Amino acid sequence: MIARLSVVVVWVTLALLVSGSKGERERSLRLPNATYPLFYQLHISSDIHKGQLLFSGNATIDVAIRHSTNEIVLHAKNLTDIQITVHRLTAEGSQIVDDLTHTLHPRAAFLIIHPTGNYQAFEEGQQYRLEILYTAIMASRPAGLYYMDYRDEESNRTVYIAATQCEPTYGRQIFPCYDEPGFKSNFSLKITHGSSHSAISNMPVKEVLSHGDLKTTSFHTTPPISTYLVAFVISDFGSISETYRGITQSIYTSPTSKEKGQVALKNAVRTVAALEDYFGISYPLPKLDHVALKKNYGAAMENWGLITYKDVNLLKNLSVDTHKRKLDTITQNHEIAHQWFGNLVSPEWWTYTWMNEGFATYFSYVITDLIYPDDKMMDMFINHEAESAYSYNSFNDVHPMSHYVEGEKDIMGVFDIISYKRSACVIKMFHHAFRQKPFVRGISHFLEKYRYSVANELNLFDALQSELQEDEYFSQQPWASRIREIMLSWTHSEWLPIVVVSRSYENNTITFSQRSVHKKPELWWIPINFATTQSPNFEDTQVDMFMPPQPQYTVALEDLKIQASGKDWIIVNKQHTGFYLVRYDTDNLMAIARQLQTNHSVIHPINRLGLFRDLGPLIEHNEIEQMEVVFEMLKYLEFEEDVLTWNQVQDSIECLTRNLHGTSSQSLFNEFVRLLIGPTFRRVYVEHGVNLPEDGISHGILEIACSADLPECLEYTRRLAKEYIIDKIYLRVESDYHAVIDSVLCMGVRYLSDQDFQRVIDMMQEIDRGSVYYDDIIYALRCTQSHRHLLYYLEGLMGENSTHMVLSEFEDLMYLLYIYKSNLASRPVIWQYIERNYKFLCRAPNFVEHFKQLAGFVPRHQRSQFERLRQTIADHMLQEGLNSSQTLIEADSPLVGKKMRITENFQDKFEQQIHKWLLNELPQASGSSDALLSASLSAANGSSRPQGVLKEATRVLRSALRIVDMYS
Repeated sequence: MIARLSVVVVWVTLALLVSGSKGERERSLRLPNATYPLFYQLHISSDIHKGQLLFSGNATIDVAIRHSTNEIVLHAKNLTDIQITVHRLTAEGSQIVDDLTHTLHPRAAFLIIHPTGNYQAFEEGQQYRLEILYTAIMASRPAGLYYMDYRDEESNRTVYIAATQCEPTYGRQIFPCYDEPGFKSNFSLKITHGSSHSAISNMPVKEVLSHGDLKTTSFHTTPPISTYLVAFVISDFGSISETYRGITQSIYTSPTSKEKGQVALKNAVRTVAALEDYFGISYPLPKLDHVALKKNYGAAMENWGLITYKDVNLLKNLSVDTHKRKLDTITQNHEIAHQWFGNLVSPEWWTYTWMNEGFATYFSYVITDLIYPDDKMMDMFINHEAESAYSYNSFNDVHPMSHYVEGEKDIMGVFDIISYKRSACVIKMFHHAFRQKPFVRGISHFLEKYRYSVANELNLFDALQSELQEDEYFSQQPWASRIREIMLSWTHSEWLPIVVVSRSYENNTITFSQRSVHKKPELWWIPINFATTQSPNFEDTQVDMFMPPQPQYTVALEDLKIQASGKDWIIVNKQHTGFYLVRYDTDNLMAIARQLQTNHSVIHPINRLGLFRDLGPLIEHNEIEQMEVVFEMLKYLEFEEDVLTWNQVQDSIECLTRNLHGTSSQSLFNEFVRLLIGPTFRRVYVEHGVNLPEDGISHGILEIACSADLPECLEYTRRLAKEYIIDKIYLRVESDYHAVIDSVLCMGVRYLSDQDFQRVIDMMQEIDRGSVYYDDIIYALRCTQSHRHLLYYLEGLMGENSTHMVLSEFEDLMYLLYIYKSNLASRPVIWQYIERNYKFLCRAPNFVEHFKQLAGFVPRHQRSQFERLRQTIADHMLQEGLNSSQTLIEADSPLVGKKMRITENFQDKFEQQIHKWLLNELPQASGSSDALLSASLSAANGSSRPQGVLKEATRVLRSALRIVDMYS
């Protein structure tokens, strides 16, 4: 609590001039620690109601001197007309300090107040009051104070409104401040605005004073708060409200949209109460507003007491599909969870962004699952969060969860998959390993101890350790006093661990080995638990033992209290709550496969999913010991009804399909997949009749089925494609629009007859080329399996005499490469197309780079043809003087065919084994071509949707194609 000092008001304003001396020396981008803010009084004046973007501010900041210094350093960016008055505060009153000037340091966005001479002006223990007057311009994008407009349908006029986005470093664009999360302070805000508008902020309104056509709204003082959480909105919005447990929650929307906020309001009231009960800590403010904005940074922003959202993520139509509703609920509950994680206790620095985002991500699912148990939100966590966290380890720009950054751009960079999704998975792991009650009690004690303050990861880990040492069971464990070490091994590592479980069937021991997925020398304290044939209990997910941070660790089954014969299976990582991959010896995998084939329900569905997640990278990189065990694992899938497991299996089936393409096993494998996927496809899709499932996660099943030429799937997608292409019937699916629509249309046009293909081409001559319909059909046709159709498609879309040109010259080759990767049937056609069109293609500025990437996919049996084509192109480019600054890839470059070597090695190693296994397992192949029969199409127009699939795809291709292709 800060005592208020009396002030003798002497308003003598000194316009402090900008000098250059302080800005010239090299500085850290961090604020010095010599001073800190005690209290802000902020007054913003705006005429946004008139559409005027200029605003003025008066920031009065009480500052304490921690260490003697010759400068007071704050942040300020894009603020102009700065005038500063400085008072020294004493118990007797105040005194103007007039021998001061200020300097702006653009690189660090610093406003530096310092004496005109070189002396130590500010002594330890002193306090000062800075009054800073300034002006600034509102931004058009959500950064700082920004504006937006909407059309008032009743008055037919444009209404302008303003809102703030301060996280992470935009507060400095609204007012001078200590714009780092560690500098918490109380804020007293006033907003002067047009009388047609109202203002809301973090705290409730204290008073509203009218003066002419303006009003000044004053707000109650905030508790200590970081600058990135300061917020206000100036608008003519209306609201609906509900008060529960003394907390008033409101949904603010444009006046005509209020009723669309009813669902969000009811959810907000339930969620705040649930979080209070779960952690035993009351929400500390008297109100919580939720504002639906036309523009917002990301889906939502967790400002304390005033959460802002993109309107589409907050407001609900009655017709909204189930999956969209779930996603929006998670978005809202993520921001509500931040009121505890990040707002009540803030990170000491952006190094610990994960302590905000990871906890808000994970507990938004936990709380939502408690409130709406029928929605199976923890399944959605697996699909939306965990899958991204696991797959992110395929990329090269990883960093530890605790990751130091300084510059504004680098700070923005830590708001990534690692801080949100990977951290959520690590938090989930220890929530289970330490059991829910001890873990939550530790978190609650942490929140209580550091409320209204800032903390770092060690503060969090110490709170957990204190609680665990009070637990009757955990206090007896040898690792209970090493929680810091355990947690730091996860927050300071970059990659994902792999745990190899090797059983010694003679000695009844298990040897655990651990390594990073990228073989970096990182080691972890890894929580291990077990389920076995004789004890198939997957519900108790607390840790049985910690593998210490060493490469190998051997332990007897007896010491683990595990009973298992040589034929029994052992599964590590129950319900896959641990954030690591597991590898098993072949005998144990075969025992698991036998269990799956006998009664797969004995193994928890999340562990069935996890088994294929663990196997996936081994299959991708030819690291499996015996391919027979993979097929034995797959064999039970005809009885698998869990959609998430099928989604996980999809990558492995696609990899096997790709590796067997063009071999004698290709058709046999497709038949095998049809036998597996058929029952599930019929249950999920055929039983839905004309509608696509609304779970948002089932289209992987459709892709598996149609890619294997399952007749029911081809017929299903053909019918939907016909309805869309011919009858203009919109495919009713709001969730994951681009992926679902693309899957349906792509699979629906795979096997068009010559007549129907030509009919579609003729139709497109008459269609608006800027329409969504045209865009969608052009993009879908890339999936045709006919070589003749593909060649016609490429010539028409991007050839020199293109009749359907919709791509730019730069996009042509990117798209060509994308088709090459995504449609295996296209590969020989694309080389034929290049051979026919190289004189046109090589004029493109990016031809050399994309030709190099295509060269990576040249199979060894086509190497000589590639060399001839490459020489022909090189001679032509030399003759024409094209791309003189770049060299075409050499024919003997090790990059030629590099992307095919994994596939070729796979075929050398496994193709004969697979062929033999399939012949033994499959019934007599029917040889039926019914699956490839085409349905008749007839011409019509298209859709009214706002954006097509092709435009969305080409939008991301530039960056996507730069990523190393881990799977080809």
